[in-house]
Amino acid sequence: MIENVVISAGGTGGHISPGVALAEILVQKKESFSVSSVYIHSLYRNKDNPDLIAPPCPVLWHNVPQFKGLKILIFPILFFIEFIKTVISFQKRKITTVIGMGGYSSLPSILYAILFRKKLFLCEQNCIPGKITRIFQTFSNKIALSFPIVQSINLRVENKVIGNPIRNRIIPEHLNIRQNENLHDSKKNIVNVLVLGGSQGARQLNNMIIKTMENVEIAQKFRFRLLTGNALYEETIDKAKGPAEIISYANDMKPNYEWANIVVARSGAGVLAECLMYGLPMILIPYPFAADNHQKENAEFVEREGAAVTIHSTSEDPTELVRHLLNWKSNPTIMKEMGHNSLRLSNVNAAYQTVLYFLPH
Repeated sequence: MIENVVISAGGTGGHISPGVALAEILVQKKESFSVSSVYIHSLYRNKDNPDLIAPPCPVLWHNVPQFKGLKILIFPILFFIEFIKTVISFQKRKITTVIGMGGYSSLPSILYAILFRKKLFLCEQNCIPGKITRIFQTFSNKIALSFPIVQSINLRVENKVIGNPIRNRIIPEHLNIRQNENLHDSKKNIVNVLVLGGSQGARQLNNMIIKTMENVEIAQKFRFRLLTGNALYEETIDKAKGPAEIISYANDMKPNYEWANIVVARSGAGVLAECLMYGLPMILIPYPFAADNHQKENAEFVEREGAAVTIHSTSEDPTELVRHLLNWKSNPTIMKEMGHNSLRLSNVNAAYQTVLYFLPH
């Protein structure tokens, strides 16, 4: 059977980037998977997302409303209008298969697949499955997981841990941990620390790093590159005193990962997958208000596997971060071992393997 596939990749970058990675594979290997056409279904407000500015396939835009802030009587009307638009658009293109990447914005696509008896596959990025996965799992054919899910949650349909799909432009040319090999050989080298607060930035992380750089020993042994997020760039620049490379946002993350020896970050699935692929040790500070506290579970999984340490804190106190950094600098074998563990957890072929799992030859 010839497939016409739509990938529902709205919401945040954590849903969009792996969806676009799947689209790249489907477009490149249409004949192998008996695919005629590929589309991405995403929100209008994502038009400026870097992954959707030059997408590998056409994007079908929609404007499904968020329940937040809407009166209970208005939401169903607005949602119904957008759903009807989705149905018309999908039927016009004879969609046979829907791949849902999670988030509320995938709901119109998922409902279309259910109501019109189309193939439905779900991708779950986090250790705690999102509400969309939990609610609609029994309607799906298969679920692809980025990380093992917590034991307290039972998925009742066929599922497999494959890894988070990664865009082609982020994949390194060579899979190794060369960034840290020289640090193992010589204690004199300056350690490069890449700090990532996500596309929206993280004020807590930014301020914690600024305070960390004020430590004299840290300033002598570490060099920081801080990606603040566009909204927090100016205030971070104003506060910074120590030497640091402060950037608002980077469309091309590959040079940053290649530069880094250590990453300090939140623990969204996308950032974790990319850092693992570069064999980078991580200090993770989970966002405590993430849905179902899924970032905490993501971080603790990677920590149990020996590729990261986790700081559970909502404060800007740098004490624990300073302790970890100086400990790693004094014991470079720790970073080397964590780098090996990081690389072991990665899957550079996750996008291809996910598509193959959904649409076997």
